[in-house]
Amino acid sequence: MQRQAAEWVVVRRRAPRRAIVRLVTYLLTGVGITAVGWVLFVTEPQRLASGDPNPAARAPLFVAICVVFAVAAATVPVWRPPRLAVNHYGLAVRPGAFRTVLLPWVHVEEVAALTVPGRRRGEAYLLFACDGHLGRHSGDRPRFVDRAVLREADRATEGRATGFDLAVRLTDFRQSPEGLLRDLAGFAPPHVLVADRVE
Repeated sequence: MQRQAAEWVVVRRRAPRRAIVRLVTYLLTGVGITAVGWVLFVTEPQRLASGDPNPAARAPLFVAICVVFAVAAATVPVWRPPRLAVNHYGLAVRPGAFRTVLLPWVHVEEVAALTVPGRRRGEAYLLFACDGHLGRHSGDRPRFVDRAVLREADRATEGRATGFDLAVRLTDFRQSPEGLLRDLAGFAPPHVLVADRVE
C-alpha cells in the first residue's frame, strides 16, 4: 500500500493489462472494419442517377466515426483503472472505470477474498457486504454499473458471491489476497468480518 494525501492508504495497482488488451483489440478490429468499408464503398458515386445524394458514398465516414467512438470508449478503463483506498473512516472502491463508491466502515459488515481455482489460472475477487442503511445518510449505494465485477464474480463462483454488494478483481492489484486482507483488517472496526474464502 502507499499513502496518498494524509489519510487514505491506496492499494498499489498493477498495469491495466486487461484494459490495454481490449483497447488494442478494438483498435485493430476498427482499422480492419474501416478498411473493409472503404474498399466496399470507395467506388460509390456521390450522387445517384436521380441527382439525390448517395447514402452508400458516406458509409466509410459513418463506419470511421463509429470506430473512433468505440476506441475512445475503450481508452477510458486504461486511464481510470480500478482503485481501492482505505482509512479508519471507510473504503473508497472503484471497481471499474467510472464511479468511486465510498463505503463507511459503519455500514460494512464483511470483507472477503474469494479465490476461484481455474484450469489455467484462478481468479480472485475482493467482496464487500454492507448493511441496508448504506447510502441513506452517508456513503454511496452501489449502482448497477458499479456491480459489473460482482456479477462476474457471482457467475464465476456459481452464486457464492450472492449477498455481497460490491467486488473488485484482485488481479488488478499487486498484493496477494492474504496480504491485502491483513492490511484491511488493520483498519476495520471489530464488527466487520474479514474472511478468506477459497472455493
